[in-house]
Amino acid sequence: METTKLLVLTLAISLNTVFAQKSIENDGKQTAEKSYLELPRIKVIPIKDAKNDRQYELYIKLPEGYSEDSKTKHPVIYYTDAMWHVEILSGAVEYIMEDAILVGISWQKDIEEDVKQKYGVHASRFEDYSFWKTTPAEHPLLQFGQASNHLDFISNDVFNYVEQHYRTNPSNRSYFGYSLGGLFGAYIIMTQPYTFKNYILGSPSVHLLTKHKIEFKNKRLNVNVFISRGTLEEGLRQPISEFVTSLKARNDNSLSIENAVIEGNHKTAFPMTAVRSMQWLSQMNNLPDLKGPYLGQRPPSLIPELFAPDIIQTEYREAEAAFTPDLKEFYFRRRGGKYENNTLVVVKYMDGRWIESVVPPRAGEPFISPDGKILYLGNKYRERTNSGWSEVKSLDSPFKDIPIMRLTASSKGTYYFDIAAADGTIWYSRLIDGAYEKPNELGKEINSGIYSSHPFIAPDESWLIWDSKDREGGYGDADLYISFRQKDGSWGTAINLGDKINTEFAEAYGSVSPDGKYFFFHRSFGGDTGDIFWVDAQVIDDLRPK
Repeated sequence: METTKLLVLTLAISLNTVFAQKSIENDGKQTAEKSYLELPRIKVIPIKDAKNDRQYELYIKLPEGYSEDSKTKHPVIYYTDAMWHVEILSGAVEYIMEDAILVGISWQKDIEEDVKQKYGVHASRFEDYSFWKTTPAEHPLLQFGQASNHLDFISNDVFNYVEQHYRTNPSNRSYFGYSLGGLFGAYIIMTQPYTFKNYILGSPSVHLLTKHKIEFKNKRLNVNVFISRGTLEEGLRQPISEFVTSLKARNDNSLSIENAVIEGNHKTAFPMTAVRSMQWLSQMNNLPDLKGPYLGQRPPSLIPELFAPDIIQTEYREAEAAFTPDLKEFYFRRRGGKYENNTLVVVKYMDGRWIESVVPPRAGEPFISPDGKILYLGNKYRERTNSGWSEVKSLDSPFKDIPIMRLTASSKGTYYFDIAAADGTIWYSRLIDGAYEKPNELGKEINSGIYSSHPFIAPDESWLIWDSKDREGGYGDADLYISFRQKDGSWGTAINLGDKINTEFAEAYGSVSPDGKYFFFHRSFGGDTGDIFWVDAQVIDDLRPK
C-alpha cells in the first residue's frame, strides 16, 4: 500500500537518534566513537515567553528550495512536544507537505532541576497543555492549568518571530498535537478557534473538556479538524464522537472534519496518525481562489472540455462526477499513486472558497438523489443530516447482496443500477407502496454489446444514459449511449452520443448536473489515467427523436 511505503520512508529519515560508528586510534587501541547525525535543514532557535519569563526553543524546518524563491508565502505547521515529534513530522512533511514551514515548540528549557528529576525534561507539558488546576498535595512541584498562558505565548511570541523572519501565510496556520498536546489543541478550538486554520488532534482525552466545563466561545467555527484515536483506545471512542458532534453543531458550511480510527494503541497509532493527518492537510485549502458555481469554471459549449483542469484533474484517474442540488459540493473518485482503490473526493464551497478533501470510506460510485438527501455508493448509502452525512449504511434486501457498481434513482425513487461482472447488465426496481420490487433486467435496447454499465436515469425517467462496449456503430472502446422513453412507456433504440463525446478511447460514467445544464463524463486513456469532461446538456436534447 502506498501509505505503508510512505510510512517506511518517513521513518527511514528519522535520524535524530541514529548514530554512525567510526574507529579512532587511542593509545594504540582501536575504539569506536559515536558520531550523532542531525536532521537536515532544521534550525533550533531560542525563544522567550516574555509574559511568563520562560525559555523555550523552536525547531524550524524550511522547505527545500526556500531560499531560491523569494516570493512564495508558505503555510506553517506548528506542533507541540517538539522533541518527540520532530522526526516523524519532518519525514511526513518532506514527502507530503513539501511547501510547508514546520515549527516545533519545545518544552520549557529553564525548569528547576528538582522538577526535571521528578517529572523529566518534558515536565512543562503538564503545566502548559492543561486547563485544570491541581492542588499542591497532588503535584507539589507543578502548576497545572497554564494552557491559556501557553496559548498567549504561541499567539504572540512564537507567531511574531516566525512571521517576521520567514515568508509565511498567516491565514494558513495549522496545529498538530498528540495525546495531551491533542487535548491542548481541542482547548484552543473551543476558546480561541481562529488561532489556527487547521487542527490535527491525535488521541485527545476530550472528555476532560466536559469534566472541567470548557465551553465554546464562538457559535460558528471556520476551521478544519482532523481528530483520531487508535483502534485499541476504546475509551476515547464515545468522547471523541460526542466532541465531533458538538463541532458539527456549529457547522455553517465552513467546517471540515475527519474522524479517523487508526490501527494500534495510544503509542503505536502515533506514526500513522502523523502520516494520515499530513495527507489530509495536503488536501485542505489547496485550491486557488475560485468564485461562483462549478468551481468557478467558464461554462462549456457543445464541444466537450476538461472540467476544472489543474484543479481536480491530476496525473491520476478522475471519474464519476456528482453535484449536490445546491451545487456547493462536487463528488468524484480518484485513483492512482497515493489514491488507492478509487478514493472518494469532495470539493466543497465553504466560506467563499472551494476546499478539497477525501471522504471515507472508499465505497461505491457516488450518486446523489434528486432531492439531495441520499448519497448512494453502490449497494450502500449515506443520509443527509443537519451536520453532514450519516455513517455508511447498507441497502435492504433485495439489493444488499447484489454487487452494484453504480445505482441511480429517479425523483419517484425508481432505482436503475448495474451489476459488477465482465458481461454486466443494467436493471431497475420500482418503489411500490413503500417497498422495492424484485429487480428487473432491462431489455436488449439497453443491454447489448460485451457489457452495459454505469446507468444514469433522468429525474423524470424520460431518458437513460449508460456506457457499453463493442456495440454496433461504436467508435472504439466503451461508448456512451442514451435511450429515450417512448409514449407507451418502453425504451427506445439506443443512440450513440456521437463523435464529439465518444472517441477511440473509453468513455463512461455519464451524468447530468442537478440544474440540467451540463453533461459530465469520463474519458479513460488506459491504466490509472483519465479525466472528467463536461459539455452543454443541449447535446442530449439534440438527440431526442422529433
